[in-house]
Amino acid sequence: MLDTINLSDKTYEEILGESIEKIPMLTDEWTNFNYSDPGITMLQNLSAFTVLQRDTINTVTDAVRLKLLAMLGFESNEYRAAGVYLSANGGLSLMEGEKLMAEDICFEPAGPVELSDWGVNGLYCEYGGEVRDITYVQAGASGTSAAVFGTPARSGAAFYVLLGDVPDERESLTLAVRIMNDEARNPLGDSNLSLATLRWQFFTRRGWEDAYADDGTRGFLKSGFVHLSVKGADKARYTVNGNDGYALRCILTDEAYDLPPRLHSVTANLFKAVQKDSKVSTMPYPGRRTVVLKNRLWINGYYTVYCDEENDGVYRRYEPSTGKDKQGRYYTTKLIPDGVQIRFSPKRFGYSPCTKKNAVRVVCCDAMSAEHLTLGRLMGYEGQTFETKGFSQILPEGFCLLAERQPVNGASEFSFVYPDSTDSGMFRYEAPSSTGHIRVKDPGGMEGCVIHLAGCAVTEGARGNIRAGNVFTPTLMPREEKQAAPQIVNALAASGGSTREDAERLRLRFLADLRTPSVAVTLDDYEYIVRTTPGLCIHKVRAVADSEKNLVRIAVKPYGEDKLPTLSPLYAEYIGRHIDKRRMIGTSIELAPPVYIPINIHAVVYSAGYYEDVRGTIEAFLRGKLDGVNGDMRFGATISYNSLHRRIEALDAVKSLYDFDIAPADWRHAHLEGPDIILGDDELCCPGHFEIEIR
Repeated sequence: MLDTINLSDKTYEEILGESIEKIPMLTDEWTNFNYSDPGITMLQNLSAFTVLQRDTINTVTDAVRLKLLAMLGFESNEYRAAGVYLSANGGLSLMEGEKLMAEDICFEPAGPVELSDWGVNGLYCEYGGEVRDITYVQAGASGTSAAVFGTPARSGAAFYVLLGDVPDERESLTLAVRIMNDEARNPLGDSNLSLATLRWQFFTRRGWEDAYADDGTRGFLKSGFVHLSVKGADKARYTVNGNDGYALRCILTDEAYDLPPRLHSVTANLFKAVQKDSKVSTMPYPGRRTVVLKNRLWINGYYTVYCDEENDGVYRRYEPSTGKDKQGRYYTTKLIPDGVQIRFSPKRFGYSPCTKKNAVRVVCCDAMSAEHLTLGRLMGYEGQTFETKGFSQILPEGFCLLAERQPVNGASEFSFVYPDSTDSGMFRYEAPSSTGHIRVKDPGGMEGCVIHLAGCAVTEGARGNIRAGNVFTPTLMPREEKQAAPQIVNALAASGGSTREDAERLRLRFLADLRTPSVAVTLDDYEYIVRTTPGLCIHKVRAVADSEKNLVRIAVKPYGEDKLPTLSPLYAEYIGRHIDKRRMIGTSIELAPPVYIPINIHAVVYSAGYYEDVRGTIEAFLRGKLDGVNGDMRFGATISYNSLHRRIEALDAVKSLYDFDIAPADWRHAHLEGPDIILGDDELCCPGHFEIEIR
């Protein structure tokens, strides 16, 4: 039912006809096949029942599909907001709720932002007794990179980052490190692959001191973030090649790199942003006489203040004072830079919040949401739905409803209710779907309450995982602030965003996973599993079965800086460990490095007279065609004599080919089949000696 729904497409007439045709095969006593026969009438009823039963079984609802898939371990992805780290080429101040637009996608800071004007002053690498200035990579030109630990990488090499300043010692220092040659590497996933050990240090008045590092680059294997703890560091400036600043040093203490890392850029002084567009937001504050509201939504003037007076989770609405009010639930306001000050006066008005955490909550919203905050009345039955008008693709995180209860005597009481709340007496509901519908799971004891929106943000889901290098434009800033704002960019791509899956999308993901080999059965399975070993850079794979020995031989060629890359012991260990968990019991595995077979060429060529470098043109063509190291040619390929002959003669520089001969330099496993060369199962060709005579 998860792959195909229709169990049978036979009609009622076909089912009845087949049933009647089988009667003579089962008995010779039944001879009357007319519709008047009671037995035929029974077959008619059973055939009709079969059709009805089949149609019922074939009618599988989305709810049934989702439950079946959940039994198989597949749950629908909900909306998740992408996260990104941003930098600014200058000082920057942002409130919570600020809208930062990357094209048409909205991001918001994860909290208030206060950045001073500092960044990376210089980048240097030290190996072979020489310090090299690689600050030029910061320009961000396409393809610009530097071998941060040398080529090949060398243990003991060091990488220096000079900063204009460092954050407060109570905060961690985050670096966004972009590596250029990580596209050939398989995703690391949960793999414990380690090809290098890095030691991070921070320069202080006492000299170099070790810093705790949470290294998201896994030793510069991929682009990512490095979070460094500088707690307690007595910072001091350091000079490298005449340039000074606050210095970080990364020492390569141990390495087994397949591809030496090439650095594209390092960015510091970052702040985190989340891909969402808040429509309604609840700001909690401790119970004080004065709270300061700093959220860009307040500038619309749509905000409401609620206070818990007795620390019982029940809130009352407070109104702004007109200046003539006496006793009542009122507050006064005062505009301050970047916000508004809200003050409670129990002596003047007689009411104030208690002193506990979250005793004050301020609900802010934009102008459009202000018209749709009230959703309806809770009727008290399971399955009731509310519609968030005008909102779709709602982010479950941070979603909140406000339940208003009107006592017989007294002011309205309000409760903030989150999805699937476990608080006693609260109603429970499912977070909105992509259509913005809220479904009540249990009304609790709150029937009759009026339901309002208290927290709602929309997201683009997976579309929010934008690439690196986008420019972000503030939208809610006043014009004069926006014009003076520095350029805001993301050094690395956003990640973590997902879009809610309906039953059909989840079913397709299940089928795709079902077709992805997780156990090696066929030779294609073995090749796929080896090729996708987490964290490795694998270029070519060839699996061959030896049925007599119940053995599968697998030739593996990784990417590498060497001219003829081979299979290192570390690669063999990781691949063997990865495939051993997935092989068929009783089947042995043998990994083999690539064997490179040079192909020698002898040719006598008549050239077109108007070409100067005929030999160079022919050799360049042959090196490209016989490049089994970097090209697409597979293990055990066939080198066609006739194809090479025709292609050389087709070159503009060649008039005709008088004599032509090809031969492998090593006949270890290669053999001839007519004029063609057939390479062995673990062999790749490469250009050999070219003897080309031009006439």
